[in-house]
Amino acid sequence: MTEIATPVELIPKRTRRVDHGITESGPSLIPLEEGQQYRFTFDMSACVGCHSCEVACAEQNHLPTDTVWRRVGEIEGGVFPVTRTLHMSMACNHCLEPTCLEGCPADAYVKLSSGIVDHLADECIGCQYCTWTCPYSVPQFQPDRRIVSKCDMCKPRLEQGFTSACVDACPTHAIGIEAVDVAEWRADHAAADGPNLPPSGISLSTTRLVLPDDVPDTTWTGGDHALAPAHPHWPLVAVTLLTEVAIGLFVALLVAGSPTDDVLVPCLAFAMTVAGMNASLLHLGRPIMAAKAFRGWRHSWLSREAIAFVVLAVACGVAALAPSTVTAGVGAGVAVAAAVVSARLYMVPGRPSWDTPLTGVAFVASGVATGGALHAMLRDGGGRWLSLVGLSVALIAQVINLIRLRAGDGIERHGSWALTVGPLRSWFTLRVVAALVAVCALAFDLALLGIVAVVVTEIVGRWLFFVTAVPRSVPGAFFRGRV
Repeated sequence: MTEIATPVELIPKRTRRVDHGITESGPSLIPLEEGQQYRFTFDMSACVGCHSCEVACAEQNHLPTDTVWRRVGEIEGGVFPVTRTLHMSMACNHCLEPTCLEGCPADAYVKLSSGIVDHLADECIGCQYCTWTCPYSVPQFQPDRRIVSKCDMCKPRLEQGFTSACVDACPTHAIGIEAVDVAEWRADHAAADGPNLPPSGISLSTTRLVLPDDVPDTTWTGGDHALAPAHPHWPLVAVTLLTEVAIGLFVALLVAGSPTDDVLVPCLAFAMTVAGMNASLLHLGRPIMAAKAFRGWRHSWLSREAIAFVVLAVACGVAALAPSTVTAGVGAGVAVAAAVVSARLYMVPGRPSWDTPLTGVAFVASGVATGGALHAMLRDGGGRWLSLVGLSVALIAQVINLIRLRAGDGIERHGSWALTVGPLRSWFTLRVVAALVAVCALAFDLALLGIVAVVVTEIVGRWLFFVTAVPRSVPGAFFRGRV
């Protein structure tokens, strides 16, 4: 991976006076000393919300209209007639512990010696996992290139001695670039915290914010703000549910089946796992480069999920070729572990509605519900009580999570709850009704109706899991409906 050298001297286009990084006429780029890196600064009092920085960024980096690297949002608050509107301009924060880099399965990110978190386009497989792991929603999926892209602080301009395009374009000099001592900032990074921003400690954001004394209270408690369902990610709905079926099939095989002579159930679990793995390719921008997803196994939960699915497929094959209690038990253990790993990759601070152990409980319970119901249909009722337990646990987990979201702080948590009980209430009702139908059908040994109702409730439940996830982002993005 190529790194740019730490600049010895950077001469700006025009001579500018430096005053703690924020200046009257713009910051001068200064050479880095040992233990320093570059970072953005932003003075909220100076920003007038003109969006010049957004335009300059888009023009400099030739971005399509639906890809935004620097965003300007509004912060509104107060009680009439004493109200206040402020603006927040934010791009990549070039964090000390970038969660985009940690989460990337293809190792398409690198932290340069200058402190810039750079994205390597040639290595990106377009999985979009970094768009979830970043608590600021900085990385953007660029449809025309089928990869993710992000702010690199205008690295080519810095190498030539110029400042970033956004800094150069800001008419009030609200945006700046300065050097920061990494050790000192790691010890105290409170200046990176701002209204409606995620806690800076998640990734150790380096952007230094200068806030006015009278920042209005922006706590959201409801109202007619722009709420819109997120992308459903249908390939991920398919891969998570299909691979989880193996859990219920193997557990039912152990509890209510004949593991020593049953070949059909392990074969079906193998088919479901392979189908799920193939479905996951449809989510990638560059599916032909899918093999790169195994690179980041040391740090990326997505890489670990890919490995877990391969191991699960092997375990299913072994159980089919050599049916026994031991191979069925190993298959069940691997299936549960794969579901836990799969759930763990969604438990990221950037998606508060997912960031809970309840996600893991729901994933395992969904597998037990669907796999148990399928086993009941294939083996004359065997596994139906297992499916009943899985259904109950999965539904209870979602209800508890809704209660958690309603009681928690932050726009993202309240937004996820409001979507579920508001615009998407009919779908949540459908899930509950389908679950009740499944319970009755399984209790009265109506296997076919039971499996249909279980499939309906779990597909709707997993769809709701994705579309109600309100991401953390910069202030203002939520109110514009960028959900």
